[in-house]
Amino acid sequence: MDLVTNVLIALSNGIPGMVVAGIIMILMLLALIRKDPGLMVAAVFLLIPFAFARGAWTGFPLFVRLMPLFAMGSSYFIGRDDPIFAWSLPMPVFGYLIYVLFQILATRA
Repeated sequence: MDLVTNVLIALSNGIPGMVVAGIIMILMLLALIRKDPGLMVAAVFLLIPFAFARGAWTGFPLFVRLMPLFAMGSSYFIGRDDPIFAWSLPMPVFGYLIYVLFQILATRA
C-alpha cells in the first residue's frame, strides 16, 4: 500500500503533476466539446492522484477530495445531453487545476 501511496503523491507533484494536470484539462475540454462522456471518465481516473494527495477530510481540501465527483457528474450530464450542468460542474475543477499548475511552477522557480 505504501507503493501505491507514493506513486499517487508523485503523480501530483513536480513535473509529473504538471503533465497529469495538463492531460486532465485537455481530456475534460475534449469531453465537453465532443460530448463524449468516456473522455470525462478517463479524466476522472487521472484526477484521483490529485484528490488523494492534495485533499483532506476537513476544510477546503474536502472540496479537493470531491473533485472527481464533480467531473463524474459532468460525465453523467454529458450523456443526458444537458449542456448547462455538463459545462458548469467541471469549472471548479478547471480552476483548481490551473491553481495547482501555478503552484507547482512557483515552487520550482
